[in-house]
Amino acid sequence: MKKWKGLLLLLIVAAVFLYFREDVRFRVVDTVSGWFREGVEWTELKPEDIKVVQKQLSQLMAEENCRYDQSLMLVNEEYRLTDAYTAAVSEYKDSGVFMNDCIMDAYAALAAAVQARFDEKLYVMSSYRTAEEQEALLASEGSDTAAQTGASEHQTGLALDVYVQYYAGDGFLKSEAGQFVNANCQDYGFIIRYPRGRESVTGIRYEPWHIRYVGEPHAVVIASNGLTLEEYIDRLKPDVFFQVGNYLISRQRGGEFYVPAVYEELTISPDNTGYYILTAKLS
Repeated sequence: MKKWKGLLLLLIVAAVFLYFREDVRFRVVDTVSGWFREGVEWTELKPEDIKVVQKQLSQLMAEENCRYDQSLMLVNEEYRLTDAYTAAVSEYKDSGVFMNDCIMDAYAALAAAVQARFDEKLYVMSSYRTAEEQEALLASEGSDTAAQTGASEHQTGLALDVYVQYYAGDGFLKSEAGQFVNANCQDYGFIIRYPRGRESVTGIRYEPWHIRYVGEPHAVVIASNGLTLEEYIDRLKPDVFFQVGNYLISRQRGGEFYVPAVYEELTISPDNTGYYILTAKLS
C-alpha cells in the first residue's frame, strides 16, 4: 500500500510540475507527439524515372528561373568555413540586424506569424558574425559556449538566435511564441538546428532559440523525420535524385550539373562538404 501511495504522490508532483512549467510541458508533449508523427516521404528515383539534361553552372545562372544561394551550407567542427568564404548578407529592414540574403523573406513571414498569433514581436539576439567577431566571442566566452572560428553557423548569416520580450535563451520555450516557433518554424523554411537529444550528432546542446534557414522542402523533411542537418545531407546520396512532393533534390559534385529537363524554379547551394545541392520545383 505504501508503494502505491508513493507512486501516486510522485505522479501528483510530476503533474503539478508540468502544470507550472510551460517549457517542460511543451517538451513532453512534443516528444510524445513525435513518436506518432508521420515523416514526409522522400523517394529515391531511378534514372529512367526522370528526364535530365547536362548544363554548366554558368548556363544555369543565365536562366531567369535559376538561383544560387548559400541556404544548405553545413557548418560544424568537421566542416568549417574557409578563409575564402564570403557570406551573402544584407541588413534586414533597417534594423541593424544582418542576415543572409536568402532568408530575408522567410524570416519576415515567421515574424509576421508570431506577431499575428500572439501580438508579440520576434527579436533577433544574434545573427551574422564575421570571423573576427566569432574569434572575439570565443576568446571572451570560451569553447564551452562559443564555437571555434569557422565552425559557427552565425558566420553564414543563415542562423538566428531569436526571442520575444521577457523570454530568451532557455526561457524561450516558456512563451507561447517560443513554442510556436519550435513546433512550426519548418513551415517557414527554418529548422531547430540543435534539437533535443541529438547532441551526439550535432556536438551542440539543445538550443530552442537557435533557428537555421534551409528552405523548402528541406526544412519540412528534416523536421518531420526527426533528422539533424548532418543526417539529412548524409542521406542525400551523390548523383541521385530524390522526390518530395513537387520538388526534385539532388546532391552533385559540380562542374557540370544534371538537372531536370523542365522545371519551374531551380536553386543551387553549396553544402560545404565538396558538393552542391540542387532543388528543382516542378510545375
